[in-house]
Amino acid sequence: MTTVPDEDEYIHEDYPRDDETPWKENWYFNFIDKENNAWGFNHISLERHKNRGRFCTMHVVDGETFKYLEYFALSEDFTEINDGKLHLEFLEPHKKFRLRFDGPNHSIDLNYRGRFDVFDYDHDRGKNKPKGDKKSLAVHHYEQALTVTGTLTKDGVKRDISCFGHRDHSWGYRNEMNISAWNWIAAQFADKTINLMLVRIKDFSGSRGFISDANGNTTITKVEVVSTERNAQDEPANAVYKVTDENGKTFSMASEVFSTVSTPPGEDGAGDTITVYENFSHFTLLESGEKGIGIDEYLENSEG
Repeated sequence: MTTVPDEDEYIHEDYPRDDETPWKENWYFNFIDKENNAWGFNHISLERHKNRGRFCTMHVVDGETFKYLEYFALSEDFTEINDGKLHLEFLEPHKKFRLRFDGPNHSIDLNYRGRFDVFDYDHDRGKNKPKGDKKSLAVHHYEQALTVTGTLTKDGVKRDISCFGHRDHSWGYRNEMNISAWNWIAAQFADKTINLMLVRIKDFSGSRGFISDANGNTTITKVEVVSTERNAQDEPANAVYKVTDENGKTFSMASEVFSTVSTPPGEDGAGDTITVYENFSHFTLLESGEKGIGIDEYLENSEG
């Protein structure tokens, strides 16, 4: 049973006014449909300290990358998550969502459904406030595995989409410029999803995560990077992670990238030294051989 109140799905109006410390509210939805040769992510950020919204999509269709990025001023009565091109609707909290994008060369109309329960990083929300340095990361954060159905239309030709997806929602103080690096992994398997998160902030490092399946959520307490590979362009590629859960069980998971989109410095809303690599990857649980698919994301700060 989720500990996330229904109202937390929507826009938070209790953001700090007259505060120049970076405060953002973010929503992220992805889809990965290899059978239909289409995958990508959709990201919306309300940057309250700048009084602007940032709407972004990066989709790969038939090997071609389509990117959309738009900023616009936020009004006090901004309640509908819509910039005229990218539109997110909450049909039923924690369960049903609709995301539409209308671009010059392609469009999507996707229905997202909760596959497993939401995992809330702030379990005891009534007593605990977000932990961390206000100057770096002090956010509420939850995530959820999804199924995705709908359509993608490219150059006037429509194709059906049916696949796994993932979402997250966070809000609070968030300053990527003070983060040295992070790894964020959302891997979808036939019977479960595995999420890993490692963050390095100057002299501090931490890791967390979770496993969701039909029986509920299991917290991951430790994540270690066993090995990494970089490609000929010196971009992060494949990796192996060692994971420990709340019951002391350990396992290893390998990622193998099949498609990469990246946001270069100055284009991700974080700063001129930040690069984010969104690696669409195959995953393998090394002990069992189980195969999955998902995201292996890297943030790298050249001043980290």
